[in-house]
Amino acid sequence: MKRRIITGLLLFFALTGKAQEREYFNLFTDRDLYISGETLLLKVFAPSDEQSGIVSVDLINTNGKIISGISKKIIDHQTDGFIDLPDSLSSGCYLLCTSTKTNPTLTVKEIYISNQFSGLPESNFALRSSETNSVAEKPAALQIDGLDTTYKTRGKANLTLRLPSELLSQINENLFVSVAEIAPGYNPNTFYRIAKPKKNQIIEKEGVILEGFVKDIKTGEPFKNGIVFLSIPDTIPRFKYYITGEDGHFNFQLDNYFGKIPVVVQGFDPDEKRLLKVVLNNRDSLKSGIPAFETWTISPEFRKSTMDNIDAVTFSKIFNCQELTIAPIPVNKTDDYPFYGVPTEVIDPQLFIELPNFTEISRELLPGVKFRAYNRIPSLQVFSPALHNFFNDQPLLLLDGIPIRDLNVIKDLGSKEIDRIEVCHSKRFYGNLVFYGVVAIYTSKPDYNRVAESDDLIKLNLNVIQPNVTLNVPLEQRLNEMDLRKVLLWKPSLKPEQNINLDFETSDIRGNYKLIIHGKTKDGSTFYKEQIFEVN
Repeated sequence: MKRRIITGLLLFFALTGKAQEREYFNLFTDRDLYISGETLLLKVFAPSDEQSGIVSVDLINTNGKIISGISKKIIDHQTDGFIDLPDSLSSGCYLLCTSTKTNPTLTVKEIYISNQFSGLPESNFALRSSETNSVAEKPAALQIDGLDTTYKTRGKANLTLRLPSELLSQINENLFVSVAEIAPGYNPNTFYRIAKPKKNQIIEKEGVILEGFVKDIKTGEPFKNGIVFLSIPDTIPRFKYYITGEDGHFNFQLDNYFGKIPVVVQGFDPDEKRLLKVVLNNRDSLKSGIPAFETWTISPEFRKSTMDNIDAVTFSKIFNCQELTIAPIPVNKTDDYPFYGVPTEVIDPQLFIELPNFTEISRELLPGVKFRAYNRIPSLQVFSPALHNFFNDQPLLLLDGIPIRDLNVIKDLGSKEIDRIEVCHSKRFYGNLVFYGVVAIYTSKPDYNRVAESDDLIKLNLNVIQPNVTLNVPLEQRLNEMDLRKVLLWKPSLKPEQNINLDFETSDIRGNYKLIIHGKTKDGSTFYKEQIFEVN
Protein backbone atom coordinates (compact mmCIF):
# COMPACT_ATOMS: atom_id res chain seq x y z
CA MET A 1 0.00 0.00 0.00
CA LYS A 2 2.82 2.40 0.98
CA ARG A 3 4.63 1.63 -2.24
CA ARG A 4 1.49 2.45 -4.25
CA ILE A 5 1.05 5.78 -2.43
CA ILE A 6 4.71 6.73 -2.95
CA THR A 7 4.52 5.73 -6.62
CA GLY A 8 1.35 7.78 -7.00
CA LEU A 9 2.95 10.80 -5.36
CA LEU A 10 6.04 10.52 -7.56
CA LEU A 11 3.83 10.30 -10.63
CA PHE A 12 1.81 13.32 -9.41
CA PHE A 13 4.93 15.44 -8.87
CA ALA A 14 6.37 14.34 -12.21
CA LEU A 15 3.19 15.32 -14.02
CA THR A 16 2.96 18.55 -12.03
CA GLY A 17 6.53 19.44 -12.92
CA LYS A 18 5.89 18.65 -16.58
CA ALA A 19 2.73 20.76 -16.57
CA GLN A 20 4.56 23.59 -14.84
CA GLU A 21 7.16 23.61 -17.61
CA ARG A 22 4.37 24.34 -20.10
CA GLU A 23 2.63 26.99 -18.05
CA TYR A 24 4.78 30.01 -18.70
CA PHE A 25 5.50 32.02 -21.81
CA ASN A 26 9.05 32.25 -23.15
CA LEU A 27 10.14 35.85 -23.71
CA PHE A 28 13.28 36.93 -25.59
CA THR A 29 14.64 40.34 -26.57
CA ASP A 30 17.20 41.37 -29.15
CA ARG A 31 19.50 42.81 -26.44
CA ASP A 32 19.78 43.29 -22.67
CA LEU A 33 21.12 46.87 -22.62
CA TYR A 34 19.23 49.73 -24.25
CA ILE A 35 19.44 53.50 -24.47
CA SER A 36 16.29 55.55 -23.95
CA GLY A 37 14.74 56.42 -27.31
CA GLU A 38 15.77 53.11 -28.90
CA THR A 39 13.48 50.34 -30.13
CA LEU A 40 13.34 47.01 -28.31
CA LEU A 41 12.59 43.90 -30.37
CA LEU A 42 10.95 40.92 -28.71
CA LYS A 43 9.87 37.36 -29.39
CA VAL A 44 7.32 35.30 -27.45
CA PHE A 45 6.65 31.55 -27.46
CA ALA A 46 3.22 30.73 -26.01
CA PRO A 47 2.22 27.53 -24.18
CA SER A 48 0.63 24.98 -26.48
CA ASP A 49 -2.54 24.96 -24.35
CA GLU A 50 -2.88 28.76 -24.09
CA GLN A 51 -6.52 29.73 -24.62
CA SER A 52 -6.02 33.42 -25.31
CA GLY A 53 -5.30 34.60 -28.84
CA ILE A 54 -3.79 37.89 -27.63
CA VAL A 55 -0.70 38.37 -25.46
CA SER A 56 0.31 41.63 -23.75
CA VAL A 57 3.92 42.67 -23.18
CA ASP A 58 4.40 45.60 -20.79
CA LEU A 59 7.47 47.64 -19.88
CA ILE A 60 7.41 48.21 -16.12
CA ASN A 61 9.69 50.14 -13.78
CA THR A 62 10.87 48.93 -10.37
CA ASN A 63 7.89 50.64 -8.70
CA GLY A 64 5.43 48.58 -10.71
CA LYS A 65 4.28 51.38 -13.00
CA ILE A 66 3.55 50.40 -16.60
CA ILE A 67 5.57 52.68 -18.88
CA SER A 68 4.28 51.34 -22.18
CA GLY A 69 3.00 48.11 -23.62
CA ILE A 70 1.80 46.28 -26.70
CA SER A 71 -0.75 43.63 -27.59
CA LYS A 72 0.11 40.98 -30.16
CA LYS A 73 -1.86 38.27 -31.88
CA ILE A 74 -0.63 34.74 -31.14
CA ILE A 75 -0.25 32.74 -34.36
CA ASP A 76 0.94 29.13 -34.23
CA HIS A 77 1.77 29.53 -30.51
CA GLN A 78 4.20 32.43 -31.03
CA THR A 79 4.49 36.09 -31.91
CA ASP A 80 7.03 38.91 -32.17
CA GLY A 81 6.89 42.69 -31.86
CA PHE A 82 8.63 45.85 -30.67
CA ILE A 83 8.43 48.52 -27.98
CA ASP A 84 9.63 52.08 -28.52
CA LEU A 85 11.47 53.16 -25.38
CA PRO A 86 10.60 56.75 -24.35
CA ASP A 87 13.41 59.32 -24.41
CA SER A 88 12.60 60.39 -20.86
CA LEU A 89 13.30 57.08 -19.12
CA SER A 90 15.80 57.37 -16.28
CA SER A 91 18.74 54.98 -16.06
CA GLY A 92 18.08 51.74 -14.26
CA CYS A 93 16.60 48.27 -14.29
CA TYR A 94 13.23 47.69 -15.98
CA LEU A 95 11.01 44.66 -16.38
CA LEU A 96 9.21 43.24 -19.40
CA CYS A 97 6.11 41.31 -18.37
CA THR A 98 4.25 38.90 -20.65
CA SER A 99 0.66 38.10 -19.72
CA THR A 100 -2.80 37.18 -20.97
CA LYS A 101 -6.24 37.75 -19.50
CA THR A 102 -6.64 34.16 -18.34
CA ASN A 103 -3.18 32.67 -17.70
CA PRO A 104 -2.13 33.04 -14.03
CA THR A 105 1.57 32.64 -14.87
CA LEU A 106 3.55 35.73 -15.80
CA THR A 107 6.91 35.64 -17.56
CA VAL A 108 9.15 38.56 -16.60
CA LYS A 109 12.49 39.54 -18.17
CA GLU A 110 14.89 42.09 -16.74
CA ILE A 111 16.60 44.65 -19.00
CA TYR A 112 18.73 47.72 -18.34
CA ILE A 113 17.95 51.11 -19.90
CA SER A 114 20.35 54.05 -19.73
CA ASN A 115 19.11 57.58 -20.29
CA GLN A 116 20.65 58.97 -23.49
CA PHE A 117 21.22 62.40 -21.97
CA SER A 118 22.45 61.65 -18.44
CA GLY A 119 24.01 58.22 -18.95
CA LEU A 120 24.64 55.83 -16.07
CA PRO A 121 24.52 57.07 -12.45
CA GLU A 122 27.85 58.13 -10.97
CA SER A 123 27.59 55.40 -8.37
CA ASN A 124 28.84 51.97 -9.40
CA PHE A 125 25.82 50.35 -7.78
CA ALA A 126 22.42 49.65 -9.31
CA LEU A 127 19.40 47.45 -8.61
CA ARG A 128 18.53 44.24 -10.36
CA SER A 129 15.97 41.51 -9.87
CA SER A 130 16.78 38.81 -7.31
CA GLU A 131 14.08 36.34 -8.39
CA THR A 132 15.02 32.66 -8.27
CA ASN A 133 12.17 31.16 -10.37
CA SER A 134 14.24 31.35 -13.52
CA VAL A 135 12.86 30.22 -16.86
CA ALA A 136 15.12 27.38 -17.94
CA GLU A 137 16.31 26.49 -21.44
CA LYS A 138 18.23 23.46 -22.62
CA PRO A 139 21.30 23.68 -24.87
CA ALA A 140 20.55 22.23 -28.30
CA ALA A 141 22.61 19.68 -30.19
CA LEU A 142 22.75 21.69 -33.40
CA GLN A 143 25.84 22.80 -35.27
CA ILE A 144 26.88 26.28 -36.46
CA ASP A 145 29.25 26.18 -39.45
CA GLY A 146 31.03 29.14 -41.01
CA LEU A 147 30.81 31.70 -38.19
CA ASP A 148 34.24 33.16 -37.47
CA THR A 149 35.41 34.35 -34.07
CA THR A 150 36.41 37.80 -35.39
CA TYR A 151 35.10 40.11 -38.12
CA LYS A 152 36.08 43.53 -39.36
CA THR A 153 33.52 46.33 -39.46
CA ARG A 154 31.41 46.11 -42.63
CA GLY A 155 32.45 42.46 -42.85
CA LYS A 156 30.23 39.82 -44.47
CA ALA A 157 29.30 36.63 -42.62
CA ASN A 158 27.90 33.47 -44.21
CA LEU A 159 26.98 30.55 -42.00
CA THR A 160 24.91 27.39 -41.91
CA LEU A 161 22.80 25.98 -39.10
CA ARG A 162 22.74 22.19 -39.17
CA LEU A 163 19.89 20.55 -37.30
CA PRO A 164 20.14 16.80 -36.63
CA SER A 165 17.13 14.75 -37.66
CA GLU A 166 16.29 13.85 -34.06
CA LEU A 167 16.05 17.52 -33.05
CA LEU A 168 14.25 18.49 -36.24
CA SER A 169 11.50 15.94 -35.59
CA GLN A 170 10.94 17.38 -32.11
CA ILE A 171 10.73 21.09 -33.05
CA ASN A 172 7.32 22.66 -32.74
CA GLU A 173 6.66 25.54 -35.16
CA ASN A 174 9.35 28.07 -36.13
CA LEU A 175 12.81 28.98 -34.84
CA PHE A 176 13.92 32.37 -33.59
CA VAL A 177 17.39 33.49 -34.73
CA SER A 178 19.14 36.78 -34.02
CA VAL A 179 22.58 38.39 -34.06
CA ALA A 180 22.98 41.40 -31.78
CA GLU A 181 25.50 43.25 -29.64
CA ILE A 182 25.86 42.00 -26.07
CA ALA A 183 26.49 43.97 -22.89
CA PRO A 184 29.70 42.75 -21.17
CA GLY A 185 29.34 41.75 -17.54
CA TYR A 186 25.54 41.82 -17.52
CA ASN A 187 23.46 38.64 -17.45
CA PRO A 188 19.84 39.57 -16.67
CA ASN A 189 17.34 37.11 -15.33
CA THR A 190 14.12 35.84 -16.91
CA PHE A 191 11.71 34.39 -14.38
CA TYR A 192 8.08 33.47 -13.87
CA ARG A 193 5.58 34.49 -11.22
CA ILE A 194 2.23 33.02 -10.30
CA ALA A 195 -0.67 35.46 -9.98
CA LYS A 196 -4.18 34.92 -8.69
CA PRO A 197 -6.41 34.83 -11.77
CA LYS A 198 -9.41 37.16 -11.84
CA LYS A 199 -12.83 35.57 -11.98
CA ASN A 200 -14.95 35.49 -15.13
CA GLN A 201 -12.21 36.81 -17.39
CA ILE A 202 -13.18 37.03 -21.06
CA ILE A 203 -10.78 35.28 -23.40
CA GLU A 204 -9.25 37.57 -26.00
CA LYS A 205 -9.43 35.49 -29.15
CA GLU A 206 -9.15 37.84 -32.12
CA GLY A 207 -8.65 41.23 -30.52
CA VAL A 208 -8.10 43.25 -27.36
CA ILE A 209 -10.81 43.85 -24.78
CA LEU A 210 -11.63 47.32 -23.49
CA GLU A 211 -13.39 47.15 -20.15
CA GLY A 212 -14.43 49.30 -17.22
CA PHE A 213 -17.46 50.22 -15.16
CA VAL A 214 -19.97 53.01 -14.70
CA LYS A 215 -21.04 54.44 -11.36
CA ASP A 216 -23.56 56.91 -10.05
CA ILE A 217 -21.70 60.21 -9.51
CA LYS A 218 -23.88 61.13 -6.53
CA THR A 219 -23.60 57.85 -4.61
CA GLY A 220 -20.38 56.41 -6.07
CA GLU A 221 -22.11 53.03 -6.41
CA PRO A 222 -22.01 50.84 -9.55
CA PHE A 223 -24.93 51.65 -11.81
CA LYS A 224 -27.21 48.91 -13.08
CA ASN A 225 -28.88 49.09 -16.51
CA GLY A 226 -26.64 51.92 -17.65
CA ILE A 227 -26.08 52.11 -21.41
CA VAL A 228 -22.47 52.34 -22.55
CA PHE A 229 -21.67 53.34 -26.12
CA LEU A 230 -18.34 52.59 -27.81
CA SER A 231 -17.73 54.48 -31.05
CA ILE A 232 -14.90 54.13 -33.55
CA PRO A 233 -15.10 57.21 -35.79
CA ASP A 234 -14.42 56.64 -39.46
CA THR A 235 -15.91 57.36 -42.88
CA ILE A 236 -18.13 54.38 -42.09
CA PRO A 237 -18.25 54.48 -38.27
CA ARG A 238 -18.27 51.43 -36.01
CA PHE A 239 -20.52 51.22 -32.99
CA LYS A 240 -21.05 48.87 -30.04
CA TYR A 241 -23.11 49.11 -26.88
CA TYR A 242 -23.36 47.39 -23.51
CA ILE A 243 -26.05 47.35 -20.82
CA THR A 244 -24.51 47.07 -17.37
CA GLY A 245 -25.49 44.59 -14.66
CA GLU A 246 -25.40 44.83 -10.88
CA ASP A 247 -21.65 45.51 -10.81
CA GLY A 248 -21.83 48.31 -13.39
CA HIS A 249 -19.18 46.50 -15.45
CA PHE A 250 -18.90 46.67 -19.24
CA ASN A 251 -16.54 45.21 -21.85
CA PHE A 252 -16.03 45.51 -25.57
CA GLN A 253 -14.01 43.07 -27.67
CA LEU A 254 -12.33 44.82 -30.60
CA ASP A 255 -11.65 41.98 -32.99
CA ASN A 256 -9.01 42.38 -35.69
CA TYR A 257 -8.23 46.05 -35.14
CA PHE A 258 -4.57 46.92 -35.68
CA GLY A 259 -2.33 49.86 -34.80
CA LYS A 260 -3.82 52.82 -32.95
CA ILE A 261 -7.49 53.72 -33.33
CA PRO A 262 -9.62 56.59 -31.98
CA VAL A 263 -12.23 55.37 -29.51
CA VAL A 264 -15.01 57.21 -27.68
CA VAL A 265 -16.69 55.59 -24.66
CA GLN A 266 -19.75 57.19 -23.08
CA GLY A 267 -22.29 56.01 -20.52
CA PHE A 268 -25.68 57.34 -19.53
CA ASP A 269 -28.86 56.54 -17.64
CA PRO A 270 -31.60 55.68 -20.19
CA ASP A 271 -34.15 57.23 -17.84
CA GLU A 272 -32.04 60.41 -17.65
CA LYS A 273 -32.43 60.58 -13.86
CA ARG A 274 -28.81 59.99 -12.81
CA LEU A 275 -25.47 61.41 -13.89
CA LEU A 276 -22.89 58.69 -14.44
CA LYS A 277 -19.11 58.43 -14.45
CA VAL A 278 -17.26 56.10 -16.80
CA VAL A 279 -14.07 54.49 -15.46
CA LEU A 280 -11.77 52.37 -17.64
CA ASN A 281 -9.87 49.49 -16.06
CA ASN A 282 -6.11 49.98 -15.85
CA ARG A 283 -3.83 47.31 -17.25
CA ASP A 284 -2.33 45.34 -14.40
CA SER A 285 0.44 43.10 -15.68
CA LEU A 286 2.26 42.54 -12.37
CA LYS A 287 -0.85 41.38 -10.57
CA SER A 288 1.39 39.09 -8.52
CA GLY A 289 3.25 42.05 -6.98
CA ILE A 290 6.65 43.62 -7.56
CA PRO A 291 9.58 41.17 -7.34
CA ALA A 292 12.47 41.70 -4.94
CA PHE A 293 15.58 43.59 -6.06
CA GLU A 294 19.20 43.43 -4.96
CA THR A 295 22.29 45.61 -5.42
CA TRP A 296 24.37 45.00 -8.52
CA THR A 297 27.84 46.41 -9.24
CA ILE A 298 28.24 48.17 -12.58
CA SER A 299 31.46 46.98 -14.19
CA PRO A 300 33.84 49.33 -16.07
CA GLU A 301 33.20 47.31 -19.27
CA PHE A 302 29.45 47.76 -18.92
CA ARG A 303 29.89 51.50 -18.32
CA LYS A 304 32.09 51.89 -21.42
CA SER A 305 29.67 49.88 -23.55
CA THR A 306 26.81 52.10 -22.37
CA MET A 307 28.63 55.32 -23.23
CA ASP A 308 29.49 53.96 -26.69
CA ASN A 309 25.85 53.05 -27.22
CA ILE A 310 24.72 56.54 -26.22
CA ASP A 311 27.04 58.02 -28.88
CA ALA A 312 25.64 55.59 -31.46
CA VAL A 313 22.04 56.53 -30.60
CA THR A 314 22.88 60.24 -30.90
CA PHE A 315 24.38 59.78 -34.36
CA SER A 316 21.49 57.52 -35.43
CA LYS A 317 19.04 60.30 -34.65
CA ILE A 318 21.19 62.87 -36.48
CA PHE A 319 21.31 60.70 -39.60
CA ASN A 320 17.67 59.57 -39.15
CA CYS A 321 18.51 55.86 -39.34
CA GLN A 322 15.30 53.81 -39.61
CA GLU A 323 15.75 50.45 -37.92
CA LEU A 324 12.35 48.94 -38.71
CA THR A 325 9.78 48.86 -41.48
CA ILE A 326 6.20 48.52 -40.26
CA ALA A 327 4.08 46.19 -42.36
CA PRO A 328 0.85 47.60 -43.85
CA ILE A 329 -1.94 47.41 -41.30
CA PRO A 330 -4.47 44.71 -42.25
CA VAL A 331 -7.69 46.36 -43.34
CA ASN A 332 -10.86 45.36 -41.58
CA LYS A 333 -13.59 44.45 -44.03
CA THR A 334 -15.75 47.54 -44.07
CA ASP A 335 -19.50 47.37 -44.29
CA ASP A 336 -21.28 48.78 -47.31
CA TYR A 337 -23.25 51.10 -45.05
CA PRO A 338 -23.07 52.33 -41.42
CA PHE A 339 -24.50 50.49 -38.42
CA TYR A 340 -27.69 52.58 -38.58
CA GLY A 341 -28.51 51.23 -42.03
CA VAL A 342 -28.98 52.75 -45.47
CA PRO A 343 -29.92 56.42 -45.07
CA THR A 344 -33.17 57.72 -46.51
CA GLU A 345 -31.34 60.70 -47.98
CA VAL A 346 -27.85 62.15 -48.19
CA ILE A 347 -27.36 65.92 -48.42
CA ASP A 348 -24.18 67.85 -49.29
CA PRO A 349 -24.68 71.39 -47.92
CA GLN A 350 -21.73 72.71 -49.93
CA LEU A 351 -23.72 72.27 -53.17
CA PHE A 352 -26.08 75.01 -52.06
CA ILE A 353 -25.87 78.59 -50.91
CA GLU A 354 -23.70 79.01 -47.82
CA LEU A 355 -25.66 78.79 -44.56
CA PRO A 356 -24.17 79.97 -41.24
CA ASN A 357 -25.50 77.40 -38.73
CA PHE A 358 -27.35 74.15 -38.36
CA THR A 359 -30.69 75.81 -37.69
CA GLU A 360 -30.58 77.38 -41.16
CA ILE A 361 -29.29 74.16 -42.73
CA SER A 362 -32.18 72.14 -41.25
CA ARG A 363 -34.77 74.70 -42.42
CA GLU A 364 -33.45 75.09 -45.95
CA LEU A 365 -31.88 71.74 -46.81
CA LEU A 366 -33.28 69.03 -44.53
CA PRO A 367 -36.99 68.50 -45.09
CA GLY A 368 -38.35 66.36 -42.29
CA VAL A 369 -35.64 67.43 -39.80
CA LYS A 370 -36.63 70.02 -37.22
CA PHE A 371 -33.85 71.73 -35.30
CA ARG A 372 -35.18 74.50 -33.10
CA ALA A 373 -34.27 76.34 -29.92
CA TYR A 374 -36.94 77.05 -27.31
CA ASN A 375 -35.82 79.27 -24.45
CA ARG A 376 -32.28 78.74 -25.76
CA ILE A 377 -32.61 74.96 -25.33
CA PRO A 378 -32.16 73.22 -28.72
CA SER A 379 -34.32 70.29 -29.79
CA LEU A 380 -34.08 67.87 -32.73
CA GLN A 381 -36.87 65.81 -34.28
CA VAL A 382 -37.18 63.66 -37.40
CA PHE A 383 -40.37 63.28 -39.45
CA SER A 384 -41.78 59.75 -39.77
CA PRO A 385 -43.69 59.09 -43.01
CA ALA A 386 -45.33 56.06 -41.35
CA LEU A 387 -46.72 58.22 -38.53
CA HIS A 388 -47.37 61.26 -40.75
CA ASN A 389 -45.80 63.22 -37.90
CA PHE A 390 -42.54 63.92 -36.13
CA PHE A 391 -41.21 61.40 -33.62
CA ASN A 392 -41.65 62.67 -30.05
CA ASP A 393 -38.22 61.30 -29.06
CA GLN A 394 -34.89 62.77 -30.15
CA PRO A 395 -33.23 60.80 -32.98
CA LEU A 396 -29.79 59.28 -32.84
CA LEU A 397 -27.47 62.19 -33.59
CA LEU A 398 -23.96 61.38 -34.80
CA LEU A 399 -21.05 63.75 -35.41
CA ASP A 400 -18.35 61.99 -37.43
CA GLY A 401 -19.66 58.70 -36.11
CA ILE A 402 -19.77 59.75 -32.42
CA PRO A 403 -23.23 59.72 -30.73
CA ILE A 404 -24.05 63.23 -29.48
CA ARG A 405 -26.58 63.95 -26.74
CA ASP A 406 -25.78 67.64 -26.26
CA LEU A 407 -27.31 69.45 -29.25
CA ASN A 408 -25.27 72.56 -28.57
CA VAL A 409 -22.30 70.77 -30.15
CA ILE A 410 -23.80 71.08 -33.65
CA LYS A 411 -25.77 74.34 -33.48
CA ASP A 412 -22.92 76.50 -34.86
CA LEU A 413 -21.92 74.15 -37.69
CA GLY A 414 -22.29 75.88 -41.07
CA SER A 415 -22.19 74.68 -44.66
CA LYS A 416 -18.41 75.10 -45.00
CA GLU A 417 -17.75 72.74 -42.10
CA ILE A 418 -20.05 69.90 -43.21
CA ASP A 419 -19.18 67.38 -45.90
CA ARG A 420 -22.49 65.51 -45.86
CA ILE A 421 -25.56 64.79 -43.75
CA GLU A 422 -27.27 61.39 -43.74
CA VAL A 423 -30.88 61.17 -42.52
CA CYS A 424 -33.00 58.12 -41.69
CA HIS A 425 -36.72 58.93 -41.41
CA SER A 426 -37.83 55.58 -40.02
CA LYS A 427 -37.43 53.92 -36.65
CA ARG A 428 -34.17 51.96 -36.55
CA PHE A 429 -33.32 48.99 -34.31
CA TYR A 430 -29.83 47.99 -33.19
CA GLY A 431 -29.97 45.03 -30.81
CA ASN A 432 -32.02 46.21 -27.81
CA LEU A 433 -31.68 49.86 -28.82
CA VAL A 434 -34.36 51.81 -30.65
CA PHE A 435 -33.50 54.98 -32.58
CA TYR A 436 -36.31 57.31 -33.54
CA GLY A 437 -34.70 58.34 -36.79
CA VAL A 438 -31.06 59.15 -37.41
CA VAL A 439 -29.21 62.35 -38.26
CA ALA A 440 -25.53 61.67 -39.04
CA ILE A 441 -23.29 64.68 -39.72
CA TYR A 442 -19.87 64.19 -41.31
CA THR A 443 -17.59 67.23 -41.19
CA SER A 444 -15.15 68.34 -43.91
CA LYS A 445 -12.21 68.04 -41.52
CA PRO A 446 -13.11 65.58 -38.75
CA ASP A 447 -12.12 67.12 -35.44
CA TYR A 448 -12.92 65.00 -32.39
CA ASN A 449 -12.17 67.98 -30.15
CA ARG A 450 -15.67 69.23 -30.93
CA VAL A 451 -16.86 66.50 -28.58
CA ALA A 452 -15.72 67.49 -25.09
CA GLU A 453 -14.60 64.92 -22.52
CA SER A 454 -16.60 64.71 -19.30
CA ASP A 455 -17.30 62.30 -16.45
CA ASP A 456 -19.54 60.23 -18.72
CA LEU A 457 -17.49 60.52 -21.95
CA ILE A 458 -13.89 59.40 -22.50
CA LYS A 459 -11.85 59.83 -25.67
CA LEU A 460 -8.67 57.89 -26.26
CA ASN A 461 -6.31 56.70 -28.96
CA LEU A 462 -6.29 53.01 -28.20
CA ASN A 463 -3.35 50.75 -29.01
CA VAL A 464 -4.90 47.56 -30.28
CA ILE A 465 -3.04 44.72 -32.03
CA GLN A 466 0.45 45.82 -33.03
CA PRO A 467 1.21 45.31 -36.74
CA ASN A 468 4.22 43.26 -37.79
CA VAL A 469 7.63 44.76 -38.53
CA THR A 470 10.77 43.74 -40.40
CA LEU A 471 14.35 44.71 -39.61
CA ASN A 472 15.84 47.03 -42.21
CA VAL A 473 18.97 45.61 -43.85
CA PRO A 474 21.20 48.14 -45.66
CA LEU A 475 21.73 47.29 -49.29
CA GLU A 476 24.64 49.25 -50.72
CA GLN A 477 25.92 51.90 -48.33
CA ARG A 478 28.17 54.71 -49.40
CA LEU A 479 31.41 55.06 -47.48
CA ASN A 480 30.37 58.41 -46.02
CA GLU A 481 27.23 56.89 -44.44
CA MET A 482 27.51 55.50 -40.93
CA ASP A 483 26.13 52.05 -40.20
CA LEU A 484 25.07 52.10 -36.55
CA ARG A 485 23.13 48.85 -36.32
CA LYS A 486 23.40 46.90 -33.08
CA VAL A 487 21.08 44.16 -34.35
CA LEU A 488 22.66 42.53 -37.38
CA LEU A 489 20.15 39.73 -37.93
CA TRP A 490 16.55 39.31 -36.75
CA LYS A 491 14.64 36.25 -37.92
CA PRO A 492 11.79 35.80 -35.40
CA SER A 493 9.97 33.09 -37.39
CA LEU A 494 12.38 30.93 -39.30
CA LYS A 495 11.18 27.65 -40.77
CA PRO A 496 13.22 24.76 -39.30
CA GLU A 497 15.14 22.74 -41.87
CA GLN A 498 18.08 20.36 -41.76
CA ASN A 499 20.40 23.02 -43.22
CA ILE A 500 19.62 26.72 -42.84
CA ASN A 501 21.84 29.22 -44.63
CA LEU A 502 22.15 32.68 -43.08
CA ASP A 503 24.13 35.77 -43.97
CA PHE A 504 24.57 39.23 -42.48
CA GLU A 505 26.92 42.19 -42.60
CA THR A 506 28.58 43.73 -39.57
CA SER A 507 28.12 47.44 -38.87
CA ASP A 508 30.48 50.21 -37.75
CA ILE A 509 29.83 49.35 -34.08
CA ARG A 510 32.76 47.49 -32.58
CA GLY A 511 32.31 45.06 -29.73
CA ASN A 512 31.07 41.57 -28.88
CA TYR A 513 28.08 40.07 -30.66
CA LYS A 514 26.06 36.94 -30.09
CA LEU A 515 24.35 34.63 -32.56
CA ILE A 516 21.56 32.86 -30.71
CA ILE A 517 18.95 30.35 -31.79
CA HIS A 518 15.84 29.61 -29.74
CA GLY A 519 13.21 27.00 -30.42
CA LYS A 520 10.45 25.06 -28.76
CA THR A 521 9.90 21.31 -28.77
CA LYS A 522 6.65 19.39 -28.82
CA ASP A 523 6.89 18.59 -25.10
CA GLY A 524 6.75 22.34 -24.28
CA SER A 525 10.42 22.86 -23.37
CA THR A 526 12.63 25.43 -25.07
CA PHE A 527 16.18 25.05 -26.32
CA TYR A 528 18.97 27.37 -27.42
CA LYS A 529 22.32 27.46 -29.16
CA GLU A 530 24.62 30.47 -29.07
CA GLN A 531 28.01 31.59 -30.29
CA ILE A 532 29.85 34.83 -29.52
CA PHE A 533 32.15 36.67 -31.94
CA GLU A 534 33.94 39.99 -32.00
CA VAL A 535 33.79 42.93 -34.41
CA ASN A 536 36.88 45.17 -34.39
